[in-house]
Amino acid sequence: MKLSLLIGLFAAVGAVAAGGGTAHAQRWDSTGWVKLGEREVNGRVDHDRITVGRHDGKFTKLTLYVEKSDLELLDLEVTFANNERFHPEVRHVFREGSRTRVIDLPGDERTIKTIDLKYKNLPGGGRARVEVWGWKAEPGGRGGGGRPAPFTWDSAGWTMLGERDVNGRVDHDRITVGRHEGRFSRLTLVVRDSDLELIDFEIKFIRGPAWHPDVKHFFREGQRTRVIDFPGDERAIRYIDFKYRNLPGGGRARVAVYGRRDNPGWESRGWTMLGEQRVSSDREDTDRIRVSRWERRFRKLTVVVLDSDLEMIDMSIKLARGEPFHPEVNAFFKEGTRTRVIDLPGDMREIRWIEFRYRNLPGGGSARVQVWAK
Repeated sequence: MKLSLLIGLFAAVGAVAAGGGTAHAQRWDSTGWVKLGEREVNGRVDHDRITVGRHDGKFTKLTLYVEKSDLELLDLEVTFANNERFHPEVRHVFREGSRTRVIDLPGDERTIKTIDLKYKNLPGGGRARVEVWGWKAEPGGRGGGGRPAPFTWDSAGWTMLGERDVNGRVDHDRITVGRHEGRFSRLTLVVRDSDLELIDFEIKFIRGPAWHPDVKHFFREGQRTRVIDFPGDERAIRYIDFKYRNLPGGGRARVAVYGRRDNPGWESRGWTMLGEQRVSSDREDTDRIRVSRWERRFRKLTVVVLDSDLEMIDMSIKLARGEPFHPEVNAFFKEGTRTRVIDLPGDMREIRWIEFRYRNLPGGGSARVQVWAK
């Protein structure tokens, strides 16, 4: 019995030693990516080829993920179906559990014939394993899980003020805007190519002190921040400073900043705002607006969607008498739009509360919903 316990103990110690005494590196979120192949790095300098082939379809992006040990990537060559060759600049030392930046393939969607890798394990390390992943443009493509094409958001009405690549563990960048771009009333940031931690964000206006909106957060690739309303009226921006970092195991994120000027919106004259709620998740969320006793008797309602796009799943209106009323409002609403005017059943009715089931759309910001009555 003692001998078997000792054997088990030595086996456990050996397993820990082989793994470097650490837990497995956290996997990256590969949702929407197709794994094209993997190889183990066997020597000081090793060459490997991954054959993809026509049956796997066309791709627009690549990324490489490194497991088991650290690795120096010396060269990467992609050969397309027409024998054209592409050498992206990826020579770099990658830590175990990290991945390259997202590599955009030249031209439109491309059919990949082969991917050639030249790399080496680092002295004192183990044998690294490299996985190659591709992103398809087709929404229903093999391995794509039926997900949409790479992230785009409806930027109509917004002006792009600039964009930057995040280059290190902690990076500082500045986007200079200047008086010629005009005056804005709100901003949003769009994150592409990799996940990102936004540590600090400072806006310096032409006049007045610098302003730090509270946006410290982790953002997934393909997300954007909430819409950031400026203090006061429209403001002329001198520059925008960032402090951010790429997340371990990710590539290099790209941040684009968009500004928006005030627009008149809808004509709310004659309407009373009963309340508003911020939609907190891109999963189903439930919120309730309670109506004060002196504001309860109305004939009509409408719901205004601000700051981001929204899916309205259900809306329930509790009147003073009877069961809650569920108007037909199940639909997708664009930022800056509103529902149809909802006629309440009967004459003027006393409203107790209004309850929503809704969600932000993936890749968007955080929508704000206002309820107006008449």
